[in-house]
Amino acid sequence: MNTTETPSGADAVAQIKDGPDADTGTLAALARTWSDRPGIIGWFSAIDHKTIARRFMCTTFVFFLLAGLMALVMRTQLARPANHVVGPDMYNQLFTIHGTAMMFLFAVPVMQAVAMYLIPLLIGARSVAFPRMNAYAYWVFLFGGFTLFIAFLLGAGPRSGWFSYVPLAGPDYATGKGSDIWAQMITFSELSALLVAVILIATILKMRAPGMSLNRMPLFVWATLVTQFMVLFAMPAVMLASTALILDRLVGTQFYNPALGGDVLLWQHLFWFFGHPEVYLIFIPALGFMSSIIETFSRRPIFGYSAMVLALIATAFLAFGLWVHHMFATAVPDLGKTFFTAASVMIAVPSGIQIYCWLATLLTGRLSVKPPLLFVLAFFFILVLGGMTGIMLGSVPLDLQVHDTYFVVAHLHYVLLGGAVFPLFGAFHYWFPKFTGRMLGERLARWQFWLFFVGFNVTFFPMHLLGLHGMPRRVWTYPAAMGWEGMNLIATLGAYLIAVSVLLFIVNVIWSLRWGARADANPWGAGTLEWSVPSAPPPHNFDVLPVVHGRAPLWEPERAPRAVAGLAALAREVLTTTALDARPDTRPLFPQPSIWPFLSAIATTVFFIGSIFTPSAVWWGTVPVAVAMIAWFWPGRRENRVARALERWPDSPATNKAARHVNANPSSHKAAGHGAPQKAAVLDVRALPSFGFSHRSLMWWATAGLMLIEGTLFAMTVGMYFYLRAVNAVWPLHAPPPSLVWGSVNTAVLIASLWPNQLAKRAAERGERNRARLWLAICLAFALVFLVLRGAEFGALNVMWYANAYGSIVWLLLGLHTTHLITDTVDTAVLATLLYAGPFEKKRLLDTSENAAYWYFVVLSWLPIYAVIYLVPRMHQ
Repeated sequence: MNTTETPSGADAVAQIKDGPDADTGTLAALARTWSDRPGIIGWFSAIDHKTIARRFMCTTFVFFLLAGLMALVMRTQLARPANHVVGPDMYNQLFTIHGTAMMFLFAVPVMQAVAMYLIPLLIGARSVAFPRMNAYAYWVFLFGGFTLFIAFLLGAGPRSGWFSYVPLAGPDYATGKGSDIWAQMITFSELSALLVAVILIATILKMRAPGMSLNRMPLFVWATLVTQFMVLFAMPAVMLASTALILDRLVGTQFYNPALGGDVLLWQHLFWFFGHPEVYLIFIPALGFMSSIIETFSRRPIFGYSAMVLALIATAFLAFGLWVHHMFATAVPDLGKTFFTAASVMIAVPSGIQIYCWLATLLTGRLSVKPPLLFVLAFFFILVLGGMTGIMLGSVPLDLQVHDTYFVVAHLHYVLLGGAVFPLFGAFHYWFPKFTGRMLGERLARWQFWLFFVGFNVTFFPMHLLGLHGMPRRVWTYPAAMGWEGMNLIATLGAYLIAVSVLLFIVNVIWSLRWGARADANPWGAGTLEWSVPSAPPPHNFDVLPVVHGRAPLWEPERAPRAVAGLAALAREVLTTTALDARPDTRPLFPQPSIWPFLSAIATTVFFIGSIFTPSAVWWGTVPVAVAMIAWFWPGRRENRVARALERWPDSPATNKAARHVNANPSSHKAAGHGAPQKAAVLDVRALPSFGFSHRSLMWWATAGLMLIEGTLFAMTVGMYFYLRAVNAVWPLHAPPPSLVWGSVNTAVLIASLWPNQLAKRAAERGERNRARLWLAICLAFALVFLVLRGAEFGALNVMWYANAYGSIVWLLLGLHTTHLITDTVDTAVLATLLYAGPFEKKRLLDTSENAAYWYFVVLSWLPIYAVIYLVPRMHQ
């Protein structure tokens, strides 16, 4: 399909020949259909998941290099006592931005970037679930990283550490805009991470190849799925903490001010509820890399697949029960410390299970010791040492002795660099042929490995001893009499060895991109689907979508059927499957490349950065964001033509019956890998509908992810309320609660809006456009009434946000809910406009149904907030 012209009507549907015997013309049409547009505008409009993932990987690696250079400067400063390479203020900026970049701009994003590239290839899909949102996530991430480093170059970098503890980061001690920029950078990076998490979850659960049931997914896919669910529950905590921090600094709220009812430990609870799971957000994807590499280079499936999956899930659950592990030096009750000590020991169990399964695989396989496997083997030594020191730090008496010393620095780097960066380099060497079509040089790869391995241990092992000898972390110099100079010099020499190793990797990449040996589709002889396509993959990933029968499809080539037929070559049509068993479900149409995600990211950046300098940017900054996003989602003529054509084709009663037959016929299940092999060469999906409501819809899964994120945010904000109530002897701090009348009237209006909302949802699912738009308009009227009443209530509140912590938390709860309601009101207004006057295709009915589901969430999430704000204070008066 030419990117500037799309066939309409039956012509777009008739030109379908997507099966094992697809001819050259069809494959060329597929490549044109799925290619990004050429030129400068095309570059900014790109939505191919491979293009976006490569940009993510390159950008995160640049941030890694910049943070690494900062580490070299710090190690040079500490190589000798009383050194003056940099001053104390610059050193504070260096260690703050080093840690911030490594944790927020490299470690988690690079793992998501690798998954973004590989997941569609691993599961047999042509794209990720929401390609435009994927592009938007990249641009937001890029602009957030630029903000941090530009601030550093201008001398306005943050100075309070990557954890930004208050009161050090508060308005009284952190002057200037450094901490504000840090807080907004958190919002940038976490917004990007949350969007990518929703995309990857929807992709994995709804776009797997027919036959790839959950118990047939590669372990890397499982690791990615578990990690992204962790992102949904962990990231809102740090976003909430940083929002409260910037509100304290810019508009005078009192969340962290003990003099007016706030509490500094509130920051630590919120931050470490995110911070400790973040270690596993980095670590668990690395476990997926390990499984993929070990399976390939041992030439056998991973031993104990089920135990491995359960261990991943157990690690994710336990990770959320460890945050006070970082707070043993605070006034946490002894019983609580005992609980978190036990949790710190327990989390080693699933990690141990995985290590034993990998060792069993290696010992029973036929090893091929290539550079990717070398990095994996080093992981065992380094992670076990890092894990053991982690268990040691879980002991309260020892933790109190080495807290905030270089022993903790050593442990952190053994876990993160050893447990994640070693497998990450192994993954780069392993999948580099798939990313680029070229092989990395093996000799340089081996030199890089040994320099990195030796340099790492020379750098960080002495830090254990420095910590045991009392050297505190985050000091810019030390006197010679302390006796620390020898081990510091050794650690600095090791850091330079790491730098040489990374330089060799860069040289190897650049040389291989130009002169490296060309890679065939499967240079390692691996068994997963990404190795079934050319290196590098075509824009559409698969010439024909596969049907799978096992966990290593390429090691079972004799089993049939082997492909899916029936998707349009001249439209971006994809196949969705059921979440559990991966049975063919629908054939949705994906969007074309667009410049609007880029423009929306620019508008978002203006909004975030503007709010650092003037609170009024919160009001005027929302206008360009709203305009850009409405334009983004507004359907174009080309998309409407193809969508209407594809909708008319399968939606007759006969073809709907055939679609049900595909899902229900036992022989079809066998053809999709749910039974004995069939003689048929293809699985024809032409009879499937173009979309389905509820859990059949990709949009439903995105909405569910959004509700999980916001539900977590609301729950944590309510938790903040009760935490502040618990640390104050008097509550609500000598201020009467808000008027019960306003809250009750608003609640009644909001509950009443559920009636037209439900009727609009039912009408949409029955295909009744006129009724859907009528009830949607009535629901919109209820929302406007609620917003008018909420505005009047804000004017009548008898406590202001700056008065004390009680006023701050009341305004935050009301403000968060109002913001969500305004967003849904705008979305409802856009949908109503489209249904009344805009272009119409049946997908608008799907959007109406999913909007109704979100409206339920907005209404129901208000009820506990209503109880907390209006009822709980009156229960103890």
